[in-house]
Amino acid sequence: MGWMGGFGYLTIALIAVLLVVLYMAYRANHKPNRQSSAITILDEQYATGKIDEDEYLKRKKNLTR
Repeated sequence: MGWMGGFGYLTIALIAVLLVVLYMAYRANHKPNRQSSAITILDEQYATGKIDEDEYLKRKKNLTR
């Protein structure tokens, strides 16, 4: 009946599913944190004087809701 009977195909299918799950878990854990980068950009704009304190506080409050 072939390689380990019908269990060979089942083993291959389980390995494929495991690889997909591992890939999805990897992608979920390695996404850039968009909120963190937005706050970093906001901090840089405030530090360089592109925005004033009132604008900085308003935008930061909006980002951290």
